[in-house]
Amino acid sequence: MGIRKFGLLVILLLYYTISLASHQRDSISIDTRWNQWLISSISSKGDWVSVYLNYPNNRSQSKGFALHIETKKRIEITGISQHQFTAIDFLIGRRAAETVELDLKTQKEISLGKLKQQDWIEAMQTLYFINENNQLVLRKYEKKGAKEILKLEKIASYSMNPSKNQLLYQKEGETVLYHLDLKTLKEKRLLDLKESFSGATWSFSEDVISSILENKNIVLIDLSKGSFKTIELPKEERSISNVWSSFFSNNDLFISYQVLNAVEKDPIKDYLDIWNGNDRELKYKTSGAGWGESGVYPPKMEGETKAVVYQSSKEELIVLPQDAKKKYLNIGVPNYLLVYDPLELQDYSETFEKVRYRLFQIDTAKEIGDLITAINFESYYRKSPDNRYILYPKNDIWEIYDFETGKRMSFLNTDTFNFPIWSSDSRFIYYHNYENLLQYDVTTQKTRKITNLKGKNRFSIVNSIREGNSVYVDVNKPTLFYIDQPNNKTSYYSFFKGKLTNIVDTTSNRLNTSYLNRGVSDDGQTLVWTEENYNQPPTVKVFRKGKVTTLLEAAVPKELYNWRKQKVIHYKDKYGVDLTGVLWYPKDFNHSIKYPMVTYIYERQNAIGSYFEIPKVFDTKGFNRTVLNEQGYFVFQPDTYVSEEGAGLSALECVTKGIETITALEPAIDKTKLGLMGHSFGGYETSFILSQSKLFATGVSGAGAHDLISFNYEYNYMLKMPNWFRVEGPQQDLRDSFGDNSTKYYKNSPIHFAQNFETPVLLWTGMKDDNSNWEQTRHMYIALKRYQKPVIALFYKREGHSFNNKKEQLDLTYRVLDWFDYYLKGETNKEWIAKGIDYNNY
Repeated sequence: MGIRKFGLLVILLLYYTISLASHQRDSISIDTRWNQWLISSISSKGDWVSVYLNYPNNRSQSKGFALHIETKKRIEITGISQHQFTAIDFLIGRRAAETVELDLKTQKEISLGKLKQQDWIEAMQTLYFINENNQLVLRKYEKKGAKEILKLEKIASYSMNPSKNQLLYQKEGETVLYHLDLKTLKEKRLLDLKESFSGATWSFSEDVISSILENKNIVLIDLSKGSFKTIELPKEERSISNVWSSFFSNNDLFISYQVLNAVEKDPIKDYLDIWNGNDRELKYKTSGAGWGESGVYPPKMEGETKAVVYQSSKEELIVLPQDAKKKYLNIGVPNYLLVYDPLELQDYSETFEKVRYRLFQIDTAKEIGDLITAINFESYYRKSPDNRYILYPKNDIWEIYDFETGKRMSFLNTDTFNFPIWSSDSRFIYYHNYENLLQYDVTTQKTRKITNLKGKNRFSIVNSIREGNSVYVDVNKPTLFYIDQPNNKTSYYSFFKGKLTNIVDTTSNRLNTSYLNRGVSDDGQTLVWTEENYNQPPTVKVFRKGKVTTLLEAAVPKELYNWRKQKVIHYKDKYGVDLTGVLWYPKDFNHSIKYPMVTYIYERQNAIGSYFEIPKVFDTKGFNRTVLNEQGYFVFQPDTYVSEEGAGLSALECVTKGIETITALEPAIDKTKLGLMGHSFGGYETSFILSQSKLFATGVSGAGAHDLISFNYEYNYMLKMPNWFRVEGPQQDLRDSFGDNSTKYYKNSPIHFAQNFETPVLLWTGMKDDNSNWEQTRHMYIALKRYQKPVIALFYKREGHSFNNKKEQLDLTYRVLDWFDYYLKGETNKEWIAKGIDYNNY
């Protein structure tokens, strides 16, 4: 392909000299003008936004800009990363190893040097850092400009509180710990630690800290009083390790630690790893059966975990009841802990084991009943900002426990993947019921609707605040939320002081939320996002002063995409389940010509209908629909789901119905030149469909499971557990064990139908894949080879489940294109394919 005379450069990917067996594919020309706008961050006042014009196929062209929202003044900031706007129009960021300061008014840039530590304090408009000369510098940004308001010499390091208004530090060569009040700039000597400061755990009110000393004792420092107390752990004959502390909201301290027992090296471990049938701790097994680099286990350290509570008001240490199976979880509520046995209910049927959490009252040293039996509770529970309540999922409800009254409240749980959010005053909980956004009042225990919509809708609050397990919205600012509505319709709303405001009307465009949390001003009055569709490159939009305007138009020349066309179809399978398929048309489409079609599958894909995709040859799974469109292919992406029949048979039904529907609607599809492709679960689906159907002329199956029986009985080193939970549950969803319904496993395993294959298939996998073991691909290859079926398998030595290396990404993309060109376009000059599938030519 030629280079355009008007200066357009074409990427000739020849610098990757990759041998494709004995044949090397011609490079694909990708126009260097393909680009997309990405939002990076917004200033706290909402007057500046940083955006990047990203060129995925030639990163050297990419540029960054600081853009003033009102004037649209654009200042290039290419090369500056991790940046922060100040309130007086400065930008602070990193250029290579140095921190730089850019005056956005004068565009003058200065270097602050290679800083050893740095923090930006928004509330004080101050940059705190330790420079190359070990000086602690406070640089404040005021109306007159930037100036240093404090400089302390010979500072080794500092630690800052979560609210960023206090510093703790030591000076070079000293062990004295100092405290600096960042509001008053008053320095105070706290105490001589006699050792280096290891860091601090801050109390809820941030007026007390705890720090673990080298001798494993804990020093508790009251910053307001300038006093300290050393907490000595109970005397132990054995060594203490892994000391950890956390505060309750009343400044009591929870401390856990491990008492170790050095066990003599077991000579059996040099050559044997024993997996017991009653082992509940398989999650501690690692790849290679836990062997070190030398092939020998290191001496194992064993011990028991113990816990104590230090009551600050009484200055007493309470030793908590302990046994080998008992662990404690501090949720910050005074006088209460949760106690649990992490392995009590372990049966490997879930990604995370079920755990029974019981309430433990510290002052009585007694358990007072079960709170919840849950999966992954430590990640799922949500504490109210005032520490009075905790909220957690319990089957089909969200339950609230009130620690003041000991009572429980609840409301319906319709979506366990979208967590309710507290209000900052701890009175309300915001959640949705798949139709409307709702507000639950914990005082009245009544629910009100915030929106009044119909149909199945999903909601996402975009300016929530997270502090540990407390996630809430500020009641003094607008709450902004995104709605994903049926048929890929989207919209934005604002809710403030009981008033609902529509920011963006319902649209079929994709409102990109990927960077949205970086695009909301502190006061919630300014919102920046990108808007796109399959035939509309991303534009940057802004909501400010009550109206929406376009901040940046798309920068992609129209001739690169104005040919794009899609068809969205809706159909039903034999069970009456609603399905959607999206057909993408080839470039320069001509109704009078027949075109081959590649179908790509992976569960439900209808949301991709509004994505603006840029052609790229570097892809983690070797698939880019726009590259295929530009190479003269239809691309079809139909939904699949799992029915009672099983994942394979269900995929066969969904895809067959989709192909029948779309080929009836679009006569330009050549029904004799259909290809099928999928990765991971889609790779499994692809293999199964090809084992049952004659619809397709060829297929490409990547990193999939091919034998559900052996896959079911594999140990998954990525998830650290047996695979049967995923086969019976999440994806394959066979719902029964193999012992209870072996027929279902056989009927849904493509490897058991290898002898029936009539379709040439390209298999590929990464040999470092711990998610879907690469041996699954080799087994499928061996099965197909046994029956002399046309198959080639690609085993990439350096890659895992998805590809990260450019060389392998490019190689896979080219081989997939070669494969489809060979079987769907009749381009049989691909020597690596012709030789690899000819059983008469060994």
